[in-house]
Amino acid sequence: MVQQLEVNESFADYLIEGVLGRGGMGTVYLAQHPRLPRRVALKLLNREVSADPELRRRFEQEANVVARLDHPGIVGIHDRGTHDGHLWIAMQYIHGSDAARLTPREVPIDRALRIVAETGAALDYAHSRGVLHRDIKPANILLAAPDTGRAERAVLTDFGIARLLDSNTQLTSSGTFHATLAYASPEQLSGEKVDHRSDQYSLACTLFTLLAGHPPFAATNPGQVVAGHISKPVPRLSAARPDAPPMLDEVIFRAMAKRPEERFGSCREFTSAAWESRHGRPAPARTAVAPVRVAPTAVNQHGQSQSPHGRDQSPHGQSSSPRGQGQATATPVAAHTPAPQPDRRTPSGRGTALAACVLALLFGCWAAWVVAYPRAHVVRGVLRYRDLDIAPYAAGGAAAAGAAFLLIGGAVLLLARKRFGRAMVVLGSAGFLASLVPVRFHYDSPNGTTGLSMVAGLVLLVLTLLLTLSTPTARWLRGGGSTHR
Repeated sequence: MVQQLEVNESFADYLIEGVLGRGGMGTVYLAQHPRLPRRVALKLLNREVSADPELRRRFEQEANVVARLDHPGIVGIHDRGTHDGHLWIAMQYIHGSDAARLTPREVPIDRALRIVAETGAALDYAHSRGVLHRDIKPANILLAAPDTGRAERAVLTDFGIARLLDSNTQLTSSGTFHATLAYASPEQLSGEKVDHRSDQYSLACTLFTLLAGHPPFAATNPGQVVAGHISKPVPRLSAARPDAPPMLDEVIFRAMAKRPEERFGSCREFTSAAWESRHGRPAPARTAVAPVRVAPTAVNQHGQSQSPHGRDQSPHGQSSSPRGQGQATATPVAAHTPAPQPDRRTPSGRGTALAACVLALLFGCWAAWVVAYPRAHVVRGVLRYRDLDIAPYAAGGAAAAGAAFLLIGGAVLLLARKRFGRAMVVLGSAGFLASLVPVRFHYDSPNGTTGLSMVAGLVLLVLTLLLTLSTPTARWLRGGGSTHR
């Protein structure tokens, strides 16, 4: 059981102002911060959870992990501790409601798509830091009430709690357990290893529920729910919501594929595909911005909400939800900044780059002459006698011929401002050096590959490499635009 606190009662120095909700793991209170003019959502865990040493350890571990998540779409954590035999956690308070309280089947499609898109962005952020949610459902998506200059915003709560539930499911009330079943992925229900695609599956179930008014596999028997997730085909959303585009069915089918590898690569891919299925174009991009650091105070209207695990009403008759970023409760306004266009002006370094192109072309022609001129008698001998042994001349000739081809081709690509030309010039230079190995060991020593000509060629090689790999040349190639390879 959890200790029942009264209004104006003090707990861990927090002044209780009311109940936000009750659930299987504990009770969430609206409380006043002991030192700052700020309200928080104070969650007290039941004594059964608090008294279990393993659960205490896991709770503290999970709280530490989630506290590192800094995203405007994730309820953050201010503080945690133990008081009077209860584990407690102070979270950001959000004035608003949660997605489970939306009127079934009356939610506009665009609103539902926006809610899951913002939730998906928060999930992708958490996944990039190795954190899974494991319990995505409408009740865990808080909707910050719109205010002056701010639109409604979806904020995800209860990170890490699902792992506690997994470790000791008998502590969970049947109602909460059944509600979680309705959004659980097949791999969760089968006891297999889960990854970020499990959260994507649950997010797709949530989108289905917001628009259809019921989960994809709704049943009173938990066994039927489990069987639906594991083996039954996903029902069509358009059958319950006629105004939903048929293409949205296909998107949900993929996000709810039984095998994780058949789903989208990320939640953003899923939500983008869902938006395109309705509008035929990608969703408007929102430039990621750091959470706004405004004044440390955050005055919220007091009200009623739902606990992440319960749906009890607050005695004050309004709606509110726990929220959690310690730095501010203001919603940062998304910056609609146009994507930067590539700079198509020719940057400094054009002269250096053109010199590199010319030298590479000259070096390639010189390498071709080194291959062809001294071996002319070999070619004539083969054509006349057909039995001349050409093996001693083949190794160096083949390497030098390949080098000449790469150098001339690379020079042409450099003149066309193709980045791949630099690689061809470097490979051609390396090939020419390889062609000198047989000369050094006297396997292939035709006239024209030694003496002054060879020294000139090596000098040309060094100059070509220096100019080709120089920073001015790189800037000149980058200035050619995105079409360059």
